[in-house]
Amino acid sequence: MGAQPTPVSPPLSRGDGIEYKAYARAYEEGGAVLSLIATCSYPIGGYNIFFEGGSEPDEFELLEKAPQIAPQLVTYYVASWTSGQRLVKPPTHVEIRDAHGDHRVKVEPWD
Repeated sequence: MGAQPTPVSPPLSRGDGIEYKAYARAYEEGGAVLSLIATCSYPIGGYNIFFEGGSEPDEFELLEKAPQIAPQLVTYYVASWTSGQRLVKPPTHVEIRDAHGDHRVKVEPWD
């Protein structure tokens, strides 16, 4: 039996004009849910962008999957991520890495 191919991790997003928002939505029962949002554009269509957790609870990466066949049209994208579980004490900031570097994003209250 031959060697199995090693899965290739998706690369960091190279989107144009990436901007981030981070929110903590508090609940009456206590704790808060952390939500992240990213927006950007690409010069061609068909990309998929998404968040993945990093090595620390407040570290994330914005990754991309490039299209196989793409129309030559500037397209705009949004990615979102939610912790899914309430955090006793959500972070005040998160670190998000993309192909343009590391970004420190303030976690705002969800109003």
